Amino acid sequence: MNDKSYKAATILIPDHTSRLVLDEAFNQWAEETKPNSILHVHYYHDRNAGVRGYQVVYEEPWVATLSRQMAEEEPVKAQLMV
Repeated sequence: MNDKSYKAATILIPDHTSRLVLDEAFNQWAEETKPNSILHVHYYHDRNAGVRGYQVVYEEPWVATLSRQMAEEEPVKAQLMV
């Protein structure tokens, strides 16, 4: 079965820093997370909160999906036949 798992992430930086810092933070997030694909990236600038950032919707890496599915499954008990 080919199930896909999607997640969302928010990457924030203080408003007074350069947008280059935000791009660097995004690249660092992508290297750490290693998403299968990125579906949508939304840039926003919240002046009231004093932050700017990206909201990212991405497909979760298959290794993380597989390990979560394995954790949800009940362990199989081995039976010894004599």
